[in-house]
Amino acid sequence: MLFLDRFGIVLIVSGFLTIFCQCPYKHSQTQPLENDEEENANPPGLKPEAHFVQTTFIHRDKSDDDFKFTQITIDLINTLRQRLKVQTKVTIDNENIDCEDGGFVTCKEYPLTEAYHFFIVEDPTNGAAVYSLDRQHNTSPEKIELALLDALSRHSKHSLMPYASEKCEHEVGFVRELTPKDLAKFMRENQKTSANTAKASPSSIYTRSPTELNLINEQIIEMRVLEEPKIEVDDALKPFSGDELNNALENEEKYVFVLFWTRVNSPSLHALHLWKQAAEKLSKNENVLLGSVGCHDEGDVCRAFGITHHDKHTIFAYKNGQKLTAQFNIRDAEFYVEWVRMVAAGPMLKVETEEKLKDARKGFLDGFLDMGQRTAVTVGIFQSEVSKEFKSFNKIATILYGRYHFVYSIKSMAPPSLTTFRPYEKMRRLDYNGDFDIPSLIKHITQGSNPTVLNLGEGFTSDIVYHSPKDLILLIHNEDRDRKTEFFDLAAKKENSIHYNFGHIDRHVPFSFFLSSFLAATLKLDKFFNAIELNIDAVPLLCLFTSKQARCLKNVKKITQKIFENGFENEKEEKEEEAIIIELSHKKPHPLKTIQLEHINSIFGEQDIELLPDPIIAKLPQNYGHQNVHSWDFAGDKESAGGAAGGCPMMAHLNPQLKDEL
Repeated sequence: MLFLDRFGIVLIVSGFLTIFCQCPYKHSQTQPLENDEEENANPPGLKPEAHFVQTTFIHRDKSDDDFKFTQITIDLINTLRQRLKVQTKVTIDNENIDCEDGGFVTCKEYPLTEAYHFFIVEDPTNGAAVYSLDRQHNTSPEKIELALLDALSRHSKHSLMPYASEKCEHEVGFVRELTPKDLAKFMRENQKTSANTAKASPSSIYTRSPTELNLINEQIIEMRVLEEPKIEVDDALKPFSGDELNNALENEEKYVFVLFWTRVNSPSLHALHLWKQAAEKLSKNENVLLGSVGCHDEGDVCRAFGITHHDKHTIFAYKNGQKLTAQFNIRDAEFYVEWVRMVAAGPMLKVETEEKLKDARKGFLDGFLDMGQRTAVTVGIFQSEVSKEFKSFNKIATILYGRYHFVYSIKSMAPPSLTTFRPYEKMRRLDYNGDFDIPSLIKHITQGSNPTVLNLGEGFTSDIVYHSPKDLILLIHNEDRDRKTEFFDLAAKKENSIHYNFGHIDRHVPFSFFLSSFLAATLKLDKFFNAIELNIDAVPLLCLFTSKQARCLKNVKKITQKIFENGFENEKEEKEEEAIIIELSHKKPHPLKTIQLEHINSIFGEQDIELLPDPIIAKLPQNYGHQNVHSWDFAGDKESAGGAAGGCPMMAHLNPQLKDEL
């Protein structure tokens, strides 16, 4: 009897040890599921529930050891994404941010001079948290893997530690969640650094690319009514649910573009209308897949991807599950088509022959020959792809991905060079003179790629006019070649381009969607002339728009430098009519807004819209940004500080706590 009692005790203790002493990191018995049948064969109670987690690995490397740690961490994140998706149905949308090279606004929220490796994790239930991956403690890939799984487990519906690789069995990872006090301390120290730094001059970087010069005014389309487009299963545009989106993002062959939208937002409905048209135009492109997610039906998916109210007409581009870039703007279907094609073409194009290099300098690029000459192409010549100059060029192409054309050629015996070619401009080439640092490269490309004179006959982007640091000079003419030549020559002078933006409208060419994108096209101007109380027979009309008034010269017979120098006041001895002055009031819509209205009507059809007042032309605010820049700081100063907790959408959850700490 005593033997049986002792034997029973031994069995109980043995069973207890078997159940509870298994190392929680051991993963040898957890095998990947090879197909859906194996997954469905599991008992219902053991079947994991699918959910989403958004992560950002943000780092600043100050040494070779820091850099090696970063590379190992990025590789492990990619490995874990695939493993957890198959074994636990956890979908991880990750973004990597390198703060050492500058550019990201998000980097201003973290130490500006010290090395760090932070892992930001957000899920719909728990919100966002920032975790520190200490290199001094996580001294092996196994420890780093466990630290990552620890952070992810805190945002998962069940522990992810058992899914560590077998090598992690006898290791321990170290991860620490940063508190609001930690984050507030970073911001206080950064503000001190900023206060001790000399005030930087206003940025002269142009944040609109050649395709973004005539975006539609979203304040106007907010007042429009548009019926929700119907999307069928067999349409070129694919409606995605959560699981369908996950599967699409893992496609290794295609670029995947996803519009997140909602039916309760007018700009969102207008974007969906255009996005559906773009999908039909791109239906024969086998390397792209266009889809949409309705956030009114798939709220959890949109929250998991960090989609806010302001992002619900945003299109994200993915390849192999990695986010490449995003499109926040609206223009027309052709705008989306061109952007998709530019993204699918890659950040830059390598040319192997001298003939292809000559074609690129003329604006003819493989993959875009059917679209004619490109308005601007930046061409780099480098000795090798490991040179310092090429690495900077590669970084810029990544920053400006999908917005500018970059071409390069390798010539081992040639000195490194960079030139922006503009086939439609009087000055067709602009050579870069600098040390291939990020700020000066971006300044050269963004300033040099845009035309000297904007074609306002195709509409215009609001911030180019209403928030520009320069006054606007506008010429309206009827294919008057003499006046146009005089105007373009004066616009090309450096002393004029410093103080003014120049725009023209050629009324001779009617607006048509069948015209190529590089041809002039003119909108209706009746509403504009009514707004300035002039008749159409006043052309050629030359107007100067300042912050408070517009000064217009009717039937101008000759455009000279003296007109600019005299502030649009004619010489007394000349027989020209005096300038007509139109006062601009914040209580009335800006006269130029009528052109934006006609642009919208030409795309979506005319509606009776009453224009509301907009901010009149005002000088650029010191911290003025551009939504398409998103998380990039185009001032280029990687040691600059300040600003709100912007960039990463996950930081929005931490803002109230940060304000309390500050």
